Amino acid sequence: MKKINVGHIGWTFRDEGPDCHTVAWCDINEAKMAASAVQHPGIAMYTDYRKMVNHPGLELVVISTPNFVHAEQAIAFLNAGKHVFLEKPMGITRDECSRIVQAQRKSGAHLCVDFEMRVSPFARRIRGMIDSGEYGALRRIEFIHHRGCWLEEGNGIWRTRPEKSGGLYFMEPIHEVDIFRYFGGDIEAVQSIVGPNVLPQYRFQDNVCSHFFFKNGALGVILTSHTLSAFTNDPGKWSQMGHDMNMIFTFTKGAIGVDMIRERLVFNRIVEYPAGSGGMRVEFDRIEDYSGGPAGAFCHDISAMRREFIRRMACGQPPVQDGLDAWKSHMVCLAAERSAKEDFRRVKVDYTLPKGVKA
Repeated sequence: MKKINVGHIGWTFRDEGPDCHTVAWCDINEAKMAASAVQHPGIAMYTDYRKMVNHPGLELVVISTPNFVHAEQAIAFLNAGKHVFLEKPMGITRDECSRIVQAQRKSGAHLCVDFEMRVSPFARRIRGMIDSGEYGALRRIEFIHHRGCWLEEGNGIWRTRPEKSGGLYFMEPIHEVDIFRYFGGDIEAVQSIVGPNVLPQYRFQDNVCSHFFFKNGALGVILTSHTLSAFTNDPGKWSQMGHDMNMIFTFTKGAIGVDMIRERLVFNRIVEYPAGSGGMRVEFDRIEDYSGGPAGAFCHDISAMRREFIRRMACGQPPVQDGLDAWKSHMVCLAAERSAKEDFRRVKVDYTLPKGVKA
């Protein structure tokens, strides 16, 4: 089996499995790198990614750094012909995202953004239901999320600054925007409504409710709030402390509820009732339980998309999602942010391609 030579920027050392060989690692923390050099003597350690670009034999880089340095790092490695796996978002502005796509197209290397929901068990199941037509046509997608807030300490400080993170949508709902597009197709316009903030450390919205208008006539809704859930680092206590993360898929012949914390799917059919009346009611169909697996595996496995990208690059296959498609999800987020800032008006998504990039 061919192994691909991989380098990492940021985070911690990871064994990416049988498809790769980790040859380089970069972090600005010199003490961390010195200690890592002792623990992993066969891996080259860098404190400057510009030097790692020229590491002999490096073929692919995984970038896990703060949002505001994504573009400069990704472009440097793409320009050097290296495949890039990039944590979301691609960049913090439209220009940064577009320049990354331009660099990728010019280099011929592959780019993958970490939209890991696309390779999750729940997404495969929903995709299968859509393709089978068992419940008819998809008409609505809803995502409801009450979560803990980012704190005025550590990396929370850059996360809540739009000039460093790109804003609320690039920080969080971008995952849901991307999976909406995966299930529902092209989104033409967005309208966002925001309530008054109560978290003073947030330089952007601490809540938002956005409506997404699909080209095929379907509707998507994302409601996310950072103010209900009590602070805890223990996922086992999320439900009892106000955390929830649910999706609802409404079809013409049924509906599916996705509980991402309890890791289960609830299936309901829409059937005629009473018989011969032409009226309808919703009837319980079944529950599928996905609990008991590794943490986050059901919907938010932060390693799954990365490992799949590495495997595909080692085998010479295209990525699950290409860079231009990921760019389109960012464009939807920018429209959602613009609507929130411009008196909640409906905003058309601008898919004008970066200069020199063809569909």
